[in-house]
Amino acid sequence: MLKKIVLFKLLKKHFKLRDAFALLMGIINKKEIIKLPKLDRTIYLRKNSKDLETFEEIFLTNLYNTQLPFEPKTIVDAGANVGLASLFFKLKYPKSDIVAVEIESNNVNAIKKNTSGFSNFELMEKAMYNKKSFFKIEDPYNATNSFQIKEVLENEKYDIESITLDEIIETKKWDTIDILKIDIEGAEKQLFESNYENWLPKTKVIMIETHDRMLPKCSYTVMKTINEFNFILYTTTEGTLIYFNLSLMTLKF
Repeated sequence: MLKKIVLFKLLKKHFKLRDAFALLMGIINKKEIIKLPKLDRTIYLRKNSKDLETFEEIFLTNLYNTQLPFEPKTIVDAGANVGLASLFFKLKYPKSDIVAVEIESNNVNAIKKNTSGFSNFELMEKAMYNKKSFFKIEDPYNATNSFQIKEVLENEKYDIESITLDEIIETKKWDTIDILKIDIEGAEKQLFESNYENWLPKTKVIMIETHDRMLPKCSYTVMKTINEFNFILYTTTEGTLIYFNLSLMTLKF
């Protein structure tokens, strides 16, 4: 009973009373489809997947719930998985324009369900990378939240193409990326190795999980490159580093 009370209180931080109760019952009963009456939308958490674990990370442990000194208008969700981070951002910042990037087709289908009806939301079934590239998709951990990419030649059989942050900025006609959330299973190393000179100084907040266990020196590469610019490591959450760009914002204490 105590665990249920604690869970309900955590859910109420993000959802209205009726929706928090619907989520509580859905989680307890391991429902795949949870209808939220106040929001008039549905959350999909697939069985035999990591979806519930991802939901708990984002909404219960507050993975991305950092107080910002401004209202973000432009958000990139790189490594969107099943769209729960995009859902979190849209609920918290309803006026924001969000681009979600995901490589795996089943996850993409889940994103479409979890973000159905969103305005100013674009889903790209591509791989976030630092250049035009082509990839095979691998699942070395036999999970639903840790797919990786392996670069191949254009004339080889490939599963997916890349998208760069510069391309997103250009096509969306954004001046800045206000929040850049990155969880791309090791590909962050390449993202911060080269071709970052344009988009990185235009990024206000970076929320990144590094994956040295998958690709050595990810953290080193990310931190070394970020330190070339006027960022500070503002805080850390459950496995996520959150950087603020002091050239684009003023902190309020």
